[in-house]
Amino acid sequence: MPIDYSIADDIIELSFGKFDKRSTKLKFPVPGSLSKNISALIEGQDQTLSHANVSMLATASVEMWHRAVHSFLWSVALTNSSPLWASVTGYYSSHFVMRALAYSMGIIKSFRKRKAVQITFSGGQCVCTILEDRYKKKGEHEFYWMVVKEYPAFSSNDLFRKNNITSSRSDSYHRTYANYTDHINSFVPLDLPEREHIKETVERISRIRVNSITNTAIELDAYPDVRNVQILAYQRIIAYRDFFDQKLSANRFWQAHRTPNWCRDTMLYQVETQGLEAPAHS
Repeated sequence: MPIDYSIADDIIELSFGKFDKRSTKLKFPVPGSLSKNISALIEGQDQTLSHANVSMLATASVEMWHRAVHSFLWSVALTNSSPLWASVTGYYSSHFVMRALAYSMGIIKSFRKRKAVQITFSGGQCVCTILEDRYKKKGEHEFYWMVVKEYPAFSSNDLFRKNNITSSRSDSYHRTYANYTDHINSFVPLDLPEREHIKETVERISRIRVNSITNTAIELDAYPDVRNVQILAYQRIIAYRDFFDQKLSANRFWQAHRTPNWCRDTMLYQVETQGLEAPAHS
């Protein structure tokens, strides 16, 4: 079946809604819980996702968003010491936002089973439905970005796009270039900045006006173009947070994890609509 976006919001509300009961613990399950569950549903006769496990879509989404925040901060920390890894981690920060949004909708690419699935409704139950082969043929760096771009809430947002990993005009290709091109030779002595410097850099990035750069402004010739890669990642992180702040304003799980404790002193969650223009390149 093709992706059915008409149920995406219902899946979001159902999975996060599992934490509305005061007796429900607001913690993450053990590593790999969702992927193992999905693999079992794909290969089993019963494709029903138990009500107890529906909450994994919410927890997996938020944990993946935390990865985006973590990767962004490491990108900032590595800006001068390793432009190569600053560019790669900056891109992965954006990629983790896409995966996080797709997970929340119940749309997942199974690495183990090489299938793309969507959690849908049937007979009052949540079921794991295999998506069309055309989705299976897309790698995850195309699949998750496509899922988010085609979701009506983000289809007109310039921060979100379909991800052509071979296009030279994208932050994605900077990651591909850094990983697979020989003789980059962009190494300098390791000199990690102090935490206060990271905080100041994040604050500068937060002053860049929303959508002041587009994905097509990321040119291969400007590699590693770290600053623009970071700006895109940061603004996508904020877009995720704003989306769930509006949709889940009173949700217990979201309120507990929307501001991770491990980066309270370095990460900001604001972006200016009338701020500065982004630099042409880093």
